[in-house]
Amino acid sequence: MSKNTFKNFSLLLVLISGLLTIGLPLINVEAANIAIDNPLGTNSFTELFLSIADWIAGIAATVAVLMVVIGGIQYMVSGGSEEKVAAARKTIQWSLIGLMIILASWGLLQALLEILGITIT
Repeated sequence: MSKNTFKNFSLLLVLISGLLTIGLPLINVEAANIAIDNPLGTNSFTELFLSIADWIAGIAATVAVLMVVIGGIQYMVSGGSEEKVAAARKTIQWSLIGLMIILASWGLLQALLEILGITIT
């Protein structure tokens, strides 16, 4: 048996034993009719997708607003230097563009949900 074949066999054995270690308790839970609470708090893929989209939009909007503040601080401490003022203006400009894109995409998603008649309770 070559070294490479032994490595592959060992890897396969570890993978199978890992799957059995994870899977056997789940089989016992199902056989005992034990209810497992839904950790996601959603009952459909649509609810899960919208929950993730709202979460990402919130984080992205927070980062965009933070970047506007950082651009403002850069502008205040530029000391009149044309290069630093230009860099601060670019930071503020692109942060505001990013914030508008985030808000527009979130609004488009909400409008699409309304058009399609999808309601999430």
